[in-house]
Amino acid sequence: MINNSVIQGLNSAKNTPDIFAYLVDNKNQSVFTFLFNPEEKSFSRQVKLDEGVTALTSTPSQFYKYTTGLTLQLPNLLLETYNQGKSCKLLLQRLQALMVANPSQGRYAPTPVKFVWGSDSFGPCLITDLNWTETSWLDGEVASARVNLTLIEIPNDSPTGSQNSQKASSNTSKSLTPRQQQDASTKAKEWLKTNVKKLPDNIASLVRLNKYSLTVVSNGTVTLQDLKKRNLGTVGTLVGTKFITTNNTLIKK
Repeated sequence: MINNSVIQGLNSAKNTPDIFAYLVDNKNQSVFTFLFNPEEKSFSRQVKLDEGVTALTSTPSQFYKYTTGLTLQLPNLLLETYNQGKSCKLLLQRLQALMVANPSQGRYAPTPVKFVWGSDSFGPCLITDLNWTETSWLDGEVASARVNLTLIEIPNDSPTGSQNSQKASSNTSKSLTPRQQQDASTKAKEWLKTNVKKLPDNIASLVRLNKYSLTVVSNGTVTLQDLKKRNLGTVGTLVGTKFITTNNTLIKK
């Protein structure tokens, strides 16, 4: 039996047909419209704790560190244009474009977006994972695919993307706290050490010999310089608590 007192305390909602989900940027401009609405949405969030030693017991004490941003997973999204004699390659390219920086257009980090479906929305957020499986083709181009999309919430006080592109090109970080700056630098160093074999030989040599420096700019982007302060490229961007290295300019294409 349903608890009617709980039902009475909920907001009213109506069943409205033909409402399609889409993504908008921070200027409220549509950047992607879903061909078919999601079949399901999966949310997750975590509290991160540190453990401390407690005397005379095997149960450690717990110290709060932070709460992660909310993650939205949209699995098994359908792209199907075969019967219409169309390729859906352009739709996949539009999603990928939202995941990369483009300094030539004044964008120093992936594009922040908001997922909107009717009266509900999620964001601002970033696309952190995109993968798909192609199942049919027309003249070699994809015409049917299943797409998995992961979005992570950006805290309101974490500047990212084009809204900070001018600051990113000229100023060192003012919005990030000293702790966030140190976290960005630490994670960048960890990434460099872990991926040293993927780097160009000249950069890999500097990393192995620890003959480099890092700069954290206002949007959380970390750039690498040699000891003569010559810029060698972007390592990645701190978004909330995650260090994202999409479209890393240090790696040879």
